[in-house]
Amino acid sequence: MGAAGRGRVMALQIDFKSLITETVTAPRSAAERVLALGLGKESLGLLVALVAVVNTILYSLSLSLFESSTGVQTGMNLPILYLMILTSVIVLGAVVLRWVGQMFGGQASLGQLLSLIVWLQVMRAIAQAGLLVLTLILPGLANMVALVLGLFGLWIMVNFLDVAQGWNSLGKSFLVMVLAGVGFVFGLSLFMLLIGASPMGV
Repeated sequence: MGAAGRGRVMALQIDFKSLITETVTAPRSAAERVLALGLGKESLGLLVALVAVVNTILYSLSLSLFESSTGVQTGMNLPILYLMILTSVIVLGAVVLRWVGQMFGGQASLGQLLSLIVWLQVMRAIAQAGLLVLTLILPGLANMVALVLGLFGLWIMVNFLDVAQGWNSLGKSFLVMVLAGVGFVFGLSLFMLLIGASPMGV
């Protein structure tokens, strides 16, 4: 990584605590701060890999905890597959949001959208770690908190997208999120089909 890339990652680390707080209390301002970092391809590639690995570890721990506490073997604790899917979700999500956003006059670049999604994955990892601890103490409450956090995360994403695309319209941002979601599911389904078809030689 070049000096500029290291400096930008360090800037993110230095402002880490305040950026977390601002993401929760003032998501639009937080989005502007993330975009102002101007992360390059090298930095983004490293950060995508990092957040994907951390979230995969937390996912595997959460699933292991669920299986051990309930005695139910889900057969879904496949960290390598989950890592591949999550990495694809992050990158494909940015691509689809940019593509759909451009149809509505959006101005965000792929790098900008990827930067925001990566930061949301950082927030997700923090929330997931907290939920993991809460599950050990009050499992029933953890489920309700997870639902609330999921809805709040959607609200943050809508604000992030609105800032990046320069619309100043949460309604338009939400609509683009819905349309992008449809396109994303289609793209991910195609990706999964290719993964499933490959071992069979199709």
